[in-house]
Amino acid sequence: MLAEMTIVTWLKIVAIGLPLLAALTIWRGGERFHSAQRWLVTITFGLIALIALTLFFLDKQYACILMFGRQNCLFDGLASLSLVLLSLLFARSSVLLRGEDKGSDYILMLLLSSAWAGMGLVENLLVFLIFLNLFFFVFNRWLNRRGLKWRFLVLRDDYKDAPK
Repeated sequence: MLAEMTIVTWLKIVAIGLPLLAALTIWRGGERFHSAQRWLVTITFGLIALIALTLFFLDKQYACILMFGRQNCLFDGLASLSLVLLSLLFARSSVLLRGEDKGSDYILMLLLSSAWAGMGLVENLLVFLIFLNLFFFVFNRWLNRRGLKWRFLVLRDDYKDAPK
């Protein structure tokens, strides 16, 4: 089983699992290594960007991104390139992040990156749905931390408006 897995599969596993491992490290470490959190998050995002760029070139997605027919790999190429851009954006944000509760912001960014990688790089529908749920959970938590409410499926009670 392990011998059959290619380097591309291992890179995908590392791209998904590395941010989860870093988020777990920050969560379990707490305030013990508060000064090293920023460096851990920045290095993690840098590694994820390098892994996604390696996936783009190693899997030859640059050659088939604009082809037609069965050889087209547009979504795979866009997934790896968007993961590169997201990781670089989060690395920059983690360096510039100020505030009191930076640890939870770091964890949310790492979980969002892992969910993004999981949605874009996997080829299994069940795993895609798991990471889609993780993405919506983290995005909802991020909106709640900013004081915004995300309510698009709320049913109104119209009976309170009409007198009976």
